[in-house]
Amino acid sequence: MKKITNLLSAVCCLLSAGMANASLITNGDFETGDFTGWNTSQAGGSSLFVAANPGDPTLGSSPTNDFYAFAGNQGGPSQNIFWQSFVVPTALTSFTFSFDYSYQNFASSFINPTPDTLSYIGTSNQQFRVEILTGTALFDTVNPTDIIFSAIQTAPGSLNPQPWLSFSQDIFSVVSPFEGQTLQVRFAQVDNQGPFDIGFDNVSLSATTATVTEPASLALLSLGLASIGFSRRKKTA
Repeated sequence: MKKITNLLSAVCCLLSAGMANASLITNGDFETGDFTGWNTSQAGGSSLFVAANPGDPTLGSSPTNDFYAFAGNQGGPSQNIFWQSFVVPTALTSFTFSFDYSYQNFASSFINPTPDTLSYIGTSNQQFRVEILTGTALFDTVNPTDIIFSAIQTAPGSLNPQPWLSFSQDIFSVVSPFEGQTLQVRFAQVDNQGPFDIGFDNVSLSATTATVTEPASLALLSLGLASIGFSRRKKTA
């Protein structure tokens, strides 16, 4: 009985080895105290930095009471964009996008211009958005063909201020057509109607993949199953 138990344990180990987890974002919790792993673009009259606990006076501490990305304290209209590239693994079985975020818009309302843009010059614009882009998209694109998933986009009537909130969604169906390809995650804020503070933290792209079992492992698995069957037949006889 002990041998059968050991064989079953070995089989279970082989089966569980057929799945692998991968975290695809570098420095998603900003614990380096800076933007290591991230690209940033700041234009206009804002400040862009990694805030340490207890955080910016407007937004306060993040849910994990540590560092987070911040843009705001505007002295005039501004645009603030953060983005990072990643490669979608092959043999995906699940893909979860998650992050924490908060914002406070000091203007009278949110504004999404028509036609869409992330420019802070000219047309009225006051928005915050989080998206997954194609790998070749420009960091400030709003072309629908460049945006494969929209997690958040403020609009007139959106909650304001937004206390810290966690976002998490399985977007397997969205990213699976891009296996083996490069995509980008983007956080973007633009304001020209008044100050607009944003913060985000704990950015994660978590992928689960099915791994191919090596021939030697398959042979061991077959031998183990055969041995279990033989032992059971012997006991029955």
